[in-house]
Amino acid sequence: MASRNDGRDRPPPRRQEPDYDDPPPRRRGGYQRQGIGEAMAKSFIRSIASSLGRILVRTITGRMR
Repeated sequence: MASRNDGRDRPPPRRQEPDYDDPPPRRRGGYQRQGIGEAMAKSFIRSIASSLGRILVRTITGRMR
């Protein structure tokens, strides 16, 4: 029978040393997409804030007349 070479006779792979001359990898610019829950919450809060702002402006301008 022929013996199988399963890699046991090879030395372990060498570890790569970090190259400190190169700049660190940059993250991709921009923003991450938001989930559906976050989008719904933001939309809900914006609509409430818009309504409250409209009521506040109407109250202030109504008192000035």
